[in-house]
Amino acid sequence: MSTLTICLVIFVVTIIGFATAGKRYSITAVALGSMILMVLTKCLKPATALSCFSNANVILMASMFVVSAGLNKTQMINKITAGIVRMAKGSFQKILVGYVLLAVIMISFIPSVMVTITVVIPLAAAVCRELKVSPSKLLFPIALAGIGSCMVIPTNMVVTQVAQINGYFEAYNYTVQMMTMKDFIICRLPGAIAVLIMAIFVVPRMAPNHQVDDAQIEAKSKTLEVAKLDPVREVIGYATFILVLLGLMFSSKIGIPTWVISTTGALVLAFSGVLKKDEIISSMNLSMVLLFVGSLGIGNALSETGVSELIGSKLSTIVLATKNNYLAGLILFLVPFILTQFMMNNGVGAIFQPLYVMLAQSLGCNPIGILMLATTAFMTSFLTPMATPAIAVVMGMGNYSQRDLLKMGIIPAAFVTVCVVLVTMTLYPIF
Repeated sequence: MSTLTICLVIFVVTIIGFATAGKRYSITAVALGSMILMVLTKCLKPATALSCFSNANVILMASMFVVSAGLNKTQMINKITAGIVRMAKGSFQKILVGYVLLAVIMISFIPSVMVTITVVIPLAAAVCRELKVSPSKLLFPIALAGIGSCMVIPTNMVVTQVAQINGYFEAYNYTVQMMTMKDFIICRLPGAIAVLIMAIFVVPRMAPNHQVDDAQIEAKSKTLEVAKLDPVREVIGYATFILVLLGLMFSSKIGIPTWVISTTGALVLAFSGVLKKDEIISSMNLSMVLLFVGSLGIGNALSETGVSELIGSKLSTIVLATKNNYLAGLILFLVPFILTQFMMNNGVGAIFQPLYVMLAQSLGCNPIGILMLATTAFMTSFLTPMATPAIAVVMGMGNYSQRDLLKMGIIPAAFVTVCVVLVTMTLYPIF
């Protein structure tokens, strides 16, 4: 059996593993296990596999997670929440707008939808109790806004995604055009604006009026309390985050590699005591980082054995048959979008981002548009609790049914699809 056939079989098994991952094993274990199988079957050179762990983008991702944890340790969220309640003066609409904006701000600076939702939702639910309004009218719109606006503002989440995608470009030796933060803003902003409009003005009208368990919300709120930093460390937490972001934006001009900037920020937080040793280790999100390492290894193997060329050729045949940018873009968006409603979005991303790099390479087109379709599709994950753990949390705390989620989410999903396909395929056409 040729290495191409062996590699293709392992790749198919990997996709199945991503789709069925759950309580017994994680998608990270599947990715790393597949990479090791590639090495054992001589589809991937050991030196190449080892180099994936030392990839600059891996270091950038891990250190940025630490920098974001430093910001999360400050009292920024509590201060903003107090301001929202003060300015709203009892108005439900103003409260909704305030918490939607808070979710958007948080998701831009903290690299986790789950963390954002579990921090903002209990705070919003507590305000609903004071206003004597059902939290089910408020919780899903806030979660929708947070998920829909993820990776729009050029902050740490965008930095890590750009690094990840560029890592795939390098793995497949297809560096005709590298991803930038500007590409994310251009492609993600229209859909995010559509979601925000839906979340504020449309979705609350379709939301049910369920009663929820106040005791559950109060218990959740207590587990999320953050110990206050002293004034000096509070300032260090804010300043470090801001300076790191500025450094990343202008790294090419100042001549310092991005991974050096982010790692320096993480070290400042460590030596200043903003984050303790165990907090630094837990904040690195090693599961996400190692998932990327495994995906890089798989990508290198697919490239070395010729599987990437084979898959890219088959996909390009399907795309070329449409002979229309917008129809091709719609197909390329809908496939990962549908799948992400039934399996974790990180797993869908780990499958489709490398696949679409192969497709772009086979077509010989600008890969930015195709990759942005895939990325936006797997981030549009709010129609089922299987799509992302954040929706599972909201579903429980808002007492929503699956029918409620579909009723509230299907129109925003349609708007996102139309906006993203039109904008992306106009600016980055395939043909």
